[in-house]
Amino acid sequence: MNSVQENEFYLQTLQQLVSIPTTSFHEEGICNFIREFLDKYELPYQIDDFGNIIAHYQKGAACQPLALMAHTDHPAFELVEPGATEAYPAANWTARLLGGVGLDWFKTAQAVVVFADNDTSKPITGTLLGAELLDGPRNIRLFLKLEAGEGLTSGNFGIWGLPDFELRDGFIHARVIDDLVGCAAALLALWKVAQEGADTNLYGVFTRAEEVGLVGAELVFQAKILPSETFVVSLEASKTLPGAIQGEGPVIRVGDRGFTFSEEAEFILKKAAQKMQAEAAPNTIKIQRQLMSGGRCEASTAILQGYTATGLAFPLGNYHNMGGDFTLQPENIHEQDYLTGVRLLQETARLLPHLPQLKAEQLAAESTPAALVERLRATRAKFSS
Repeated sequence: MNSVQENEFYLQTLQQLVSIPTTSFHEEGICNFIREFLDKYELPYQIDDFGNIIAHYQKGAACQPLALMAHTDHPAFELVEPGATEAYPAANWTARLLGGVGLDWFKTAQAVVVFADNDTSKPITGTLLGAELLDGPRNIRLFLKLEAGEGLTSGNFGIWGLPDFELRDGFIHARVIDDLVGCAAALLALWKVAQEGADTNLYGVFTRAEEVGLVGAELVFQAKILPSETFVVSLEASKTLPGAIQGEGPVIRVGDRGFTFSEEAEFILKKAAQKMQAEAAPNTIKIQRQLMSGGRCEASTAILQGYTATGLAFPLGNYHNMGGDFTLQPENIHEQDYLTGVRLLQETARLLPHLPQLKAEQLAAESTPAALVERLRATRAKFSS
């Protein structure tokens, strides 16, 4: 493929992913797509006891492992029980929110789609009428009016009635970008190094139930599926903040709301960014570096479990579908941020075998010049012994 064809493939892969309904504990559609992609391109993987997918490509001499981690769920909801309430007499179902969406975003009626028997070929439309806060900021009960349909039971999941995917004015708009863009980027990094037959040691880790507490990631780390020396890169769509601007490139993430990440892990990302920028026309490859304090991500979990971790974020508009006017809206990222991020991860994987040399070169470049050392030595006599 040439670069234009690759861009089309990368966008098509993302479009296919974001068009699949998902939420915490109901990620099977996304996981099936990931498995089919890995099978198609003969990329080996395993599925752990909790449904997390761990893919691994390795070729050439032993080198530092790198794991690209992304989660397969997104905030949505799960049915609890049928029936109306005094506050919402038109409602015929209640549901529990799965993930972090503020209560204020449910004050306006919102179209929803629920899947009977959790079968996405059996959509039932309806309206979210309102919500109430229970015993915690994320424990929110939703009140729904659903159209008649067979097969609806407690535990069926539903999603917001928003468009699957639209590419408009240089931006990608979709119901779900967080974190299916991370899943797409990890898959495409694995695909590229395998197509090239590159010497590297790359994992792709696709986790479940991140939105309700980083659950899948914690279980992967606890099981020690990844070697202890693995550098973990948490891939996220993280809400835009000052210094993390849409259209200015993916963001090498130095920390999140809870933790400062590792310079040791970040080093290889920065070297890949420098290489890409040096080989391109000036100012054509944009990559940012910033603290993204808007939320916790799986790099924090990696650090707590003893791994060395950093992150890469795609600046996200309408984070968790929370539009600026307190209505649920499609999320959005800049098209070029996505395409650059995919290529940055591919370049990072290619550089892994050269990591010791790159570190040595950096140390030499940053070392104090010998002349300054000698001047300190020569002026030592000014000080008493």
